Amino acid sequence: MSKFALQIIEAVEGNQTFEKLLVDGVAPFDTFKNDLETKERRSLEKIYFYMNEVANNRTLPNKKFKDVTPKTEKVKEYEFKDGNLRVYGISKYGGKIIILGGYKNQQKKDYRTFRSLKKQYLNQESNRSNNNEKSRTPKK
Repeated sequence: MSKFALQIIEAVEGNQTFEKLLVDGVAPFDTFKNDLETKERRSLEKIYFYMNEVANNRTLPNKKFKDVTPKTEKVKEYEFKDGNLRVYGISKYGGKIIILGGYKNQQKKDYRTFRSLKKQYLNQESNRSNNNEKSRTPKK
């Protein structure tokens, strides 16, 4: 079973915090970022700009940042995009968690990976929360 953790994204500052998901100590978003071609780095810079706008409670057009949450889901899902690049995240209290980066031409595969990681992370958080509640309950 994978271990999940969160790490602040230093490049994003504002009223909302942005964190990246770590899976067994590695952030899928960082792996994506490190593998980008030079020409794609400009699009990533724009996506960071969009993240800062959202972190400061500014609205963006749907073509840059949109809610992609399926109707049956309770935790909001978001997509930042510029050109061929996509960055996927979820909402959390007081901000967003960035889970994965990808490309438009791989969107279906990226959505499956993104939602799988989201589900695993939320299950871990739910289990952790339940265990904390049990440890606070006095024994009879």
